[in-house]
Amino acid sequence: MKRTVQAERDEKAWLTVEALSEKAEEGVPILVEGRRDVEALRRLGVKGRILGVKSGRLSLKDTARRIVEKLQPEEVILLMDFDRGGVKLVSALARQLEVEGCHPNLSFWVKLKALMGRQVKDVEGLASYLENVKKEGFHLLVELSGEIGLTESRKNLFVNV
Repeated sequence: MKRTVQAERDEKAWLTVEALSEKAEEGVPILVEGRRDVEALRRLGVKGRILGVKSGRLSLKDTARRIVEKLQPEEVILLMDFDRGGVKLVSALARQLEVEGCHPNLSFWVKLKALMGRQVKDVEGLASYLENVKKEGFHLLVELSGEIGLTESRKNLFVNV
């Protein structure tokens, strides 16, 4: 079966989210725009410290300073929206974190932004998109198991793995 370019991008996006989750579980905090972005990453299974930077009334300068003072991280992952506003926010926040002596990790944001292109404009949309990809993949798996003649017990074993 020939894989489509989009299927490969979707798989790379999932792998990127898994790598993001691993990094967060190692203790690297993730900064997102707001509460809904935090919830979206949680739906994708990302554990660890995820903070919304627009949740409070602090300036970016004060937000960066407070994060570095409280958490004392060597690096912070920035995962803002992929639209024009997100680009500006990433740039400004990255500068402020550097001023505070903290390395802003933009690699996950850059990779996901490139993989999603114009299909997804924000972190919430990324979660919805990947959840749909997962559902479609599950239904295709069940359909294919029927086409290759698996018995019901083997289908259940295969699907529940």
